[in-house]
Amino acid sequence: MKNLLILVFTGALIYGCSNSSNPPAATDAQNQINENQVVFENDMESALAGIPAWSNEKTIIRLSEGVKAHSGEFVTKVDEVDLYSYAFKETFENINEKLPKNVIVKGWFYSPVQNPELGFVMDINENNSTKIWQSYKLMEASTSVNEWHEFTATFAIDQPVKPSYQIKLFGFGAKKTAYFDDLKVTFEF
Repeated sequence: MKNLLILVFTGALIYGCSNSSNPPAATDAQNQINENQVVFENDMESALAGIPAWSNEKTIIRLSEGVKAHSGEFVTKVDEVDLYSYAFKETFENINEKLPKNVIVKGWFYSPVQNPELGFVMDINENNSTKIWQSYKLMEASTSVNEWHEFTATFAIDQPVKPSYQIKLFGFGAKKTAYFDDLKVTFEF
């Protein structure tokens, strides 16, 4: 029995030390596509569990009858109280050793009203002092209401950034109700 405990302890010690110089392993919500891309996906179904790098869980809701989520049962909602959606929020140094050149956000939005200010935002900051701020407009005058629409927002990082800078990516509804679902954030290096 004593030899078994020593063997188990030694194995655990070797295993624990073997990965000490590697970056954290990718989770289900994070995938290293290749050396030039890191992808984070969130379908909102596990959002209330507190997924690392995502915040503002209070905006996650289960939709009632009449409006269905794009997939699953949960979405993130913006309105006159919650101005910003569930957000991706992380420092660059925790994403990759390299600094990104582009950030691409794909997802789905649903708006029950015409809202020309509905958008998806990238905010890069240092200690909450904004360094880069960009918004991607989601609705045109011809965009129909009361149905899900796919979007792809591409944000170029065309100014110098530091590894310690934080990036926030979120939906914004200008105090009007809208829903977001199935978000995919891709960092290109």
